[in-house]
Amino acid sequence: MAQQQSKFAAGFAGFLIGLVCGLGIAACAAILITKSPIPFVEKVQKNTAAVDPAEELNGSVDPNARLNADASSTTANRAPETAAVKTVDVMQNNTKRDAQGKALAPGVVTPTIYWVQAGAFQNNDQAQSLIGKLAFMGIESHVSKSGNLYRVRIGPFDEQASAKEVQNSLTDQDMKSTIVTQKQ
Repeated sequence: MAQQQSKFAAGFAGFLIGLVCGLGIAACAAILITKSPIPFVEKVQKNTAAVDPAEELNGSVDPNARLNADASSTTANRAPETAAVKTVDVMQNNTKRDAQGKALAPGVVTPTIYWVQAGAFQNNDQAQSLIGKLAFMGIESHVSKSGNLYRVRIGPFDEQASAKEVQNSLTDQDMKSTIVTQKQ
């Protein structure tokens, strides 16, 4: 029994010595870490005083004057331009135009609508298959039947540039398409 107590006492003493040494190493490491510079703290931008660009220019021309101007001063600056408008009768339609040739009272304009046609099929199943491929690409399209053809079209677009952008994305995916215009 005395031998069991001595083994227990030796094991407990070893445990205490290990615990004290571990705590000592942890304390030394904590002291070293807190005294060393902390990474990335010096790299953070510090707040500076607000800078007024007008004060920095000291009477020079302010490059942001047009951006900072309110709406009333902007319309006041534009008033002389509209005062110098000349009206000219052009051809037989008597359209009034200013000095730059812009119409003062434009007539009725027929808007053009643009569509991107991705395909035309004699079979509705083929058209629906193409709609599925386009949907997988995130492009919304629909089928319109004209005669015996099922046309897969994307749109409508008010501007040709928007239709061209969609056509370019289809070309990037090796899909042929064409831009179709429609007058309303």
